[in-house]
Amino acid sequence: MSRKFRADLLNSNYKFKNIFNELIENNEISEFPDELWNIIISDKTPIRVNQEPFAFKDLFHLDLNEGRCKVCAIEMVLLLDKLGFYSEAVECINEELKGTTGSVYGGHWYVEVKSSMEHYCIDTSLVIIGSIDAFDKLGHKVVRKVDIDTLFKEDSSLIDYYDKMIVSKFRVQ
Repeated sequence: MSRKFRADLLNSNYKFKNIFNELIENNEISEFPDELWNIIISDKTPIRVNQEPFAFKDLFHLDLNEGRCKVCAIEMVLLLDKLGFYSEAVECINEELKGTTGSVYGGHWYVEVKSSMEHYCIDTSLVIIGSIDAFDKLGHKVVRKVDIDTLFKEDSSLIDYYDKMIVSKFRVQ
């Protein structure tokens, strides 16, 4: 997996690269942990990209997550809910993402996961996790947070999709 979106952004935006690298060095953001990959690979639901079906993990392995932050964030929220985790899709604007694939004005989506034990964010485009504070430092300015019920209200076709999701059991190691 090349993480093309992230690599292109870091190569073309010196300011973002410095912020990103500082957050990595300070362990404020990190690559997806194995536990999250286990969750992602448990989703066997076909996701159509250009009329072709892919599993959720394929979007990452084939760099099809680039320019599809909203689709990936919604898929992650649905998947996490299926597995009993509360999360919200977060719509934001990040000036540093302006002009990237799928983001003419810097619009972006990521996921915020909340539980009594943990509170963290997942960026499916940058393939990182981190705290709310770290995502603020990246430049993600929250426009709104959307829970699963609101997603269903805004797009009722997601209800049938959710009901038909194919999720295999996974083991956290």
